[in-house]
Amino acid sequence: MLEPTAATPPPTSVYLQVLGPVRVLVGDEDVSIGGPVPRALLSRLAIAAGESVSDDALIDDLWGAEPPPSAKVTLQGYVARIRRVLDPHRPGSRSRVLTRRGNGYALELDATDWQQFTTLARAGRTHLVEGDATSAAETLDAALDHWCGGAYADVTDSEAVSVEANRLDALRLDAVEDRMEAALALGEYGSAAARLDAFTRRHPLRERSWELLARAHYLAGRPGEALDALRRARETLADELGTDPRPSLLTLQAAILDHDVALTPAPKAPAAAQPPAPPAAPDPFAHNIPLTLSPLVGRAPQLTELATLIRTHRLVTLTGAGGMGKTRLALETARRREDADGPWLVELAGAREKSHVTDAIATAMGVTISGGSDPLAAVFRDRELLLVLDNCEQVLTPVADFVDTVLSTCPRVRILTTSREALGAAGEFVYEVPPLSEGRGGEAVSLFVQRASAQSRGFEPDDAEHELISTLCTELDGMPLAIELAAAQCRTLSVRQLIANIDDRFAVLRGGSRTNARHATMQAAVDWSYHSLSPSEQELFQSLAIFSGGFDLDGARAITDSPDLLTDLGSLVDKSLIIVVGGDPRRYRMLETLRRYAALVRQPELTAAVRERHTRWVCEMADGAHYGLRGPQSTDWMRRLDLEIANVRAALEACLHDDETYFRIAGGVYWYWYRSGHVAEALSYLDQALRHRDCPIQGERLSPTRVRAVSGVTLIRYLAGDMAGLLEAFGYLAELHTRTDDDVARTEAALILAFFEAGSGLVEQAREHAGHALARALRTDEPFTHAEALMCLGTADFRGGDFESAGRYLDEAVRVAAENGYGWCEGSSLWINAKTDIAQGKWGGQAEGKLVRMVRVCESNGDLTSWLVALATLAYALFRRGDHDTAAELTGFVSRQGALMGYDPQAMDPVDLARYDRELRAEIPADRLEAGIARGRTLTRARASALVAEAERQ
Repeated sequence: MLEPTAATPPPTSVYLQVLGPVRVLVGDEDVSIGGPVPRALLSRLAIAAGESVSDDALIDDLWGAEPPPSAKVTLQGYVARIRRVLDPHRPGSRSRVLTRRGNGYALELDATDWQQFTTLARAGRTHLVEGDATSAAETLDAALDHWCGGAYADVTDSEAVSVEANRLDALRLDAVEDRMEAALALGEYGSAAARLDAFTRRHPLRERSWELLARAHYLAGRPGEALDALRRARETLADELGTDPRPSLLTLQAAILDHDVALTPAPKAPAAAQPPAPPAAPDPFAHNIPLTLSPLVGRAPQLTELATLIRTHRLVTLTGAGGMGKTRLALETARRREDADGPWLVELAGAREKSHVTDAIATAMGVTISGGSDPLAAVFRDRELLLVLDNCEQVLTPVADFVDTVLSTCPRVRILTTSREALGAAGEFVYEVPPLSEGRGGEAVSLFVQRASAQSRGFEPDDAEHELISTLCTELDGMPLAIELAAAQCRTLSVRQLIANIDDRFAVLRGGSRTNARHATMQAAVDWSYHSLSPSEQELFQSLAIFSGGFDLDGARAITDSPDLLTDLGSLVDKSLIIVVGGDPRRYRMLETLRRYAALVRQPELTAAVRERHTRWVCEMADGAHYGLRGPQSTDWMRRLDLEIANVRAALEACLHDDETYFRIAGGVYWYWYRSGHVAEALSYLDQALRHRDCPIQGERLSPTRVRAVSGVTLIRYLAGDMAGLLEAFGYLAELHTRTDDDVARTEAALILAFFEAGSGLVEQAREHAGHALARALRTDEPFTHAEALMCLGTADFRGGDFESAGRYLDEAVRVAAENGYGWCEGSSLWINAKTDIAQGKWGGQAEGKLVRMVRVCESNGDLTSWLVALATLAYALFRRGDHDTAAELTGFVSRQGALMGYDPQAMDPVDLARYDRELRAEIPADRLEAGIARGRTLTRARASALVAEAERQ
């Protein structure tokens, strides 16, 4: 019996007060958390409002840049202490209040005073807007009663807590002003004036308070004092900030001078309150966003997404490589805003230090200030606006400091920045601007056509030119600046000529705006980013450009021995020169334009060094793939080569004159080409082993890499259905088989020979070669050779007509292959075994069962060619048992999928599969066959798998 467990006591409510000194109530008891560090830790977790905060973030906030060596252990000790206080009945990790979540901690409180305050303050403002001053006053009084000092008054050393405290303090001042607004609406003019007079002395830069004070004096019958209050407000703002008051203060002054009746509250109506007047429309001149000079093409999804992000995040940063369209997207987003006091654009491309940043912002806003960010923040404090800070990458720290100051004290200000690197400021949402959509109907093509039409009158591309434009835009990475610069050349060059000269893109991509030097040429745009890098970052940028199609961290380590790799790689990612693709492990890529730039600035010595390292890395990968594709990790190897095949191609092109290296790579990955159906690509590289190599064989022992490459081309020509080419390769492989001293290469060649000897009727030769391979496999314990040898022996017996012996060998081949995770050999052995059943008329169960299993094996291993072979053979077996409709549908599906891949199973196997197909098409009624094939050509892979499952159940 299980021992009874102690009952867990009912939870005790935990209430946190931060609107003053930090205080915790557990139930009705006021408990002590401890000294400054535990209070700071508790406060930092409270700010996250139930979200997890990582250990590293907590350590950074508690101890700054120099944490003690035992910081993690000390943090755990503080966490344990807080848990004992907050949840005394649930020791350790069982605490319901302070929980471990992922790599951090989360604080789940029952209630906090700041949440109650903000809820009541919002409700009070809602009552005020709706005209219910009485409810507004009561609700706001209840909200302000929560305060007993400055927020987090006894937590002084935490930057994150200080930012939050400033935010809450600003909300408190807003609530006080709302309460004074309610007092005026209730006719409490004298008391409101007295309180506002004291309030403006403590907070002289809050313009709304001055306006409320002037209105209170005026409504109390003291217009002179009202005007004096407005005079003092103007003088204070001019002295402290060097700025004029906001337009509403000047409007109020004019209304007081005119004794405007709108200043006097209307008598209350006995019936229901009238609906509030609609808010005043934003002043169309209260911004400096420039008018657009050309229409924005596309970007509708991004504009919608950014509008939502700016509503939910007060700081959004657009990042991306130079020329990706960050500024244009930010300006269009700003144009669609309806803020009362904005939006405003600040161009920071010329800024280099902190004073330049504040000067640029002040100039854009039309104010004169001194003293840094604080006076500027005071200008924004009572205003509702979006501030667009453009080109921040060279002044990240000053901009981050300014943003922190403004957002912590100005609740109605939102900031949108553009930068090639994130600011790293608190609360920042980083949005990476994507390339324009590709394809004939994509945004990139539309942009090119529109801009080219503006440059070259009568430019109307036909269908062929649209395809060329689509290709050109893909080459240009969908980058708006590059596309616009290319379109500008249409007066001089045709689209076909642009593509032909794209390798020299920095000579072609010119002719941009004369008013923006950074975007006048594509090279200038990249120069701006490149010259901001440190020397080690520049070298890494140049080195990583050697990769084609992307790379992972192991790949990066293979081509550089920099001790600062992780730091510099992170910096290149931050500066939008490297894109993080995702995945685990993470993959990275570089835009083609940036790769070409890196090649342009890279010295020949560095090019030679990184090219040699890259080729060596690909060679080692090919060695691993040759064996990995024949074992339990074959699926992982297929996925890896899917990702790295562009690097394989680049390495092969780089070593065309190095036979040993070339054959090592091509011979290592041919199995990937075979299984994925990349027939044309495989032949383009492997045919070098037959036709474009000077490889005399008289009297010499050949390299094993050459023998392996010829084995590969033999197998690929079989897959292609090229019988003449197969015979050529087969004959050459038979000659090479005896010319190498390498036992492994000779055994691999023997298995290829045995497979094709069996297929061509040379049964005894096949048995001899397969028998030698089997003996070696048993001697050296090589399971994949063991399985292949058994399969070849079974194939020989099948072709020799000994079906019983064939079945025994093939059953054993399936067992050995399955036990060792060799999916291709398992599937192929099942296929030949099924053909043995079909040859004996054993359909209606046995053959179909083997073929269904083969389909599943191929699906799990990503083996596309064998998968289509299995489906084609299954179609015939189903036809023979009378299921004509499913047979026709699978035939149509295989035909369509094979055409997409450039692969024809019947051409690969003219002996059996071609005969199966002829019989099926001849004996199924024509109309039924045609209808089934038509349905099959529209099937998805999922639906084809469903057909297989249905066949299995019947």
